[in-house]
Amino acid sequence: MNLGVIAARGASKGFPGKNLRLLAGRPLIVHSILAARESRLLDRFLVSTDDPAIAEVARAAGADVPFLRPAELATDDMPIWPVALHAAEYWEKESGCVVDTAIMLQATSPLRLGEDIDGCITRFQQLKADICASVVEAHDSPYFNLVEPVSGSTELVQPCSPFMLQQSRRQGVPRVYALNGAVFVYKRSVLPGLQSQFHVQRYAVYTMPWSRSVDIDGPEDLELAEWLLSRGR
Repeated sequence: MNLGVIAARGASKGFPGKNLRLLAGRPLIVHSILAARESRLLDRFLVSTDDPAIAEVARAAGADVPFLRPAELATDDMPIWPVALHAAEYWEKESGCVVDTAIMLQATSPLRLGEDIDGCITRFQQLKADICASVVEAHDSPYFNLVEPVSGSTELVQPCSPFMLQQSRRQGVPRVYALNGAVFVYKRSVLPGLQSQFHVQRYAVYTMPWSRSVDIDGPEDLELAEWLLSRGR
């Protein structure tokens, strides 16, 4: 089965209470719940949170919140795949159903649609991937316009890639993509031993438009998302 997991921590040092902030009149987490409902390929979905207030809002929006996430899985530096594994193990134990695929949906990506979730799952299935992540084509590129500090200097910089010394036109450099955090599809069997999301043999990506790739990390991101929604994007 395909199990969707909407991840929403209560604590946020940079933007306190962000998962309950209003966007277009709805708490941020509700937008992810609505997208999960639109999906045709999720068999079930649940909300994983450590915060009782978020759990209450999610349940009021019709989402299943069968547990409160353990505190050790809700720290600032916790990756999302242990959260996916915890939810999959809980669901398997409680329901007796085998989870084949865990689909992580971060509550901070409110503009993703059900079609994005399904597109990422379909890409994952077609390519027989271990992980498929949603991305957006990046404007900045280590092959074109990114520089880094020169070793031992705090003021001088150098190209991130020697390729920049050979190319002066964007059209001549390889395309690069940024993970936008909206959808991560994990093969259930890779989760227990996963040390890094890139330590897998088959990593696929699903491209989303910029207009649906906003990740809410601060007030400015929320304002941008509000503007995009007001423009019907």
